[in-house]
Amino acid sequence: MKNLIELSIFLPNEPGMLAKLLLEMSENNINLKAISVVETADYGLILLLVDKPEICIDFLKESKYEFASTEILPIKYGGDPSILFDIAKVLGESNVNIEYLYLTVIENNPFIILRVDNLDKGEKILKKKNLIFLKENDI
Repeated sequence: MKNLIELSIFLPNEPGMLAKLLLEMSENNINLKAISVVETADYGLILLLVDKPEICIDFLKESKYEFASTEILPIKYGGDPSILFDIAKVLGESNVNIEYLYLTVIENNPFIILRVDNLDKGEKILKKKNLIFLKENDI
């Protein structure tokens, strides 16, 4: 499986900055699939999944946005909150740290977006639990 790329964009914590970014993405035909916004005193951290990550990376570079990209594990979520416990438990027992997670809906299906400190190990462990992973071509 080719893992999905998540983009972390650092924006000044000022009114209108998120709207500006989203408008520019739209103008570049980049479709948003998932978003999480976290505020700090100095900046907003925007976590994005988009349909064309390579094009979005080029756009962010050309537009001089400060950003990083990382691979994440997108796991289909059936709505049973015990799966979150199972994921946390099995990863913790295997010494894989969950750096963050959030829930989103992509193509009418809920997914857990998971970033761990050891992607390969985390993926192998979770595949043994028969979880369904979103693939790059699904987005």
